[in-house]
Amino acid sequence: MKLPEAFTKRMEKLLCSDAGAFFDAHDKAAVKAFHLNTARISSQAFDDWLSGRSDLKTEKMPGGYGYTYSFENGSSIGSLALHHAGALYSQDPSAMLPLGGLSIDKDMRILDMCAAPGGKTSQLAMAVDGGSGYVVANEPNLSRNKILISNMERMGYRNVITTCLDPSDLAAVYPEHFDLILTDVPCSGEGMFRKYPESVNEWSPENVANCVTRQRDILKAAVTCLKPGGRLVYCTCTYAPEEDEEQIQYLIDELGLITADAPQTVKDRALCTAPGCYRCYPHLYDGEGQFMAYLKKPGGSAEDRKNDKLPAGVAHADKAALRSIRESCSGIFDNYELLSYKDRFIILPAFPGRLPSRSVTSLGVTAAVFDEKKKRYVPHHQFFSAYGNEMADRLDLSPEDKLLSQYIEGMEITPDIMFSKGYGCICVLGVPLGGVRSAGGRLKNLYPKGLRDHL
Repeated sequence: MKLPEAFTKRMEKLLCSDAGAFFDAHDKAAVKAFHLNTARISSQAFDDWLSGRSDLKTEKMPGGYGYTYSFENGSSIGSLALHHAGALYSQDPSAMLPLGGLSIDKDMRILDMCAAPGGKTSQLAMAVDGGSGYVVANEPNLSRNKILISNMERMGYRNVITTCLDPSDLAAVYPEHFDLILTDVPCSGEGMFRKYPESVNEWSPENVANCVTRQRDILKAAVTCLKPGGRLVYCTCTYAPEEDEEQIQYLIDELGLITADAPQTVKDRALCTAPGCYRCYPHLYDGEGQFMAYLKKPGGSAEDRKNDKLPAGVAHADKAALRSIRESCSGIFDNYELLSYKDRFIILPAFPGRLPSRSVTSLGVTAAVFDEKKKRYVPHHQFFSAYGNEMADRLDLSPEDKLLSQYIEGMEITPDIMFSKGYGCICVLGVPLGGVRSAGGRLKNLYPKGLRDHL
């Protein structure tokens, strides 16, 4: 691979005798990997299924839920029904490492400041799933924000709030609010040269300098949002010291943070370059380039969170609307508390206490929407992906079942056992995939057209 001269000289100086092995690694194929959504499927159930797939070779990574993989036929993990169902998220091994062994309590308030496309957000949401914690996932770019929402919906997470705000706006809404903040900041992307060769042509020393300025604006806001005693994880996919170790020194010298202990999995597998700072290089670790650092805000004390309540703009669903929704949707929401937020009815398992007054692009789980054509409420796909495995009417299929392929392709299906009249869910190995409506002896397909695929 032809690399920029200025980049090559800097890396030769940085790596010394290791530089040759580093450059040689850029001519090797990138390693493919994914993480398992353990909020929806157990490692044991997944491993049991894997044992019957001779064409899919995997190796478990440190942290308990990551796997590297290869298909004999060259396929990708995205072709699997389990990926469609949100049981798997394709993610680079190095990108998985910073959070893989991090201790996260289920009641934590977490902020992901630069969240799209959502790989690390998924790791955070998985860690607090089922508890009173939540993740505010922010992505300022609107098109990337839509990708983030789509991925969180596919993974079936119930406790994610997505926003599309400038970091300074978040700081105004959430001063000293979060227990944990991830700043996986935009960077010059040097660590992705092997995976995305086209990015080599976009690199320049000037772009590195521009990234440093942008990163510092994000970090100032992050420190404002971090509560005393809270932790900050800083990540990049670049090797530039200005964007890595020098930014950590800035956080310490100018913004008052202190270094914190790194997870043992990081200590075991990444190269420590400064206190609290670690690097992954492609010649030393099966993955692309990644920098990570762990810091803490001094101070902190026990906090009473009983004041977390419905935030402004969120209300209990109007009784008349609630009655209409439950009737239209065959009573599937009888066991859930429906809330109204703007033009949607949602389920919100963890109350965030406060919300930005604008640019909240997704809040909890969208349960039902009004169909203007049919003039009635219908269940939203996100409800099925988040709660479908709790429904009384559900059909659990194996990943190899022909009915499952037909469903993902958008076809009506006719199983041996029919549901009662109303709505149900199609699951794969117990993981909810999408909804169906039982009518006339067939299951009408409710899987969104934009998600349908041919396996």
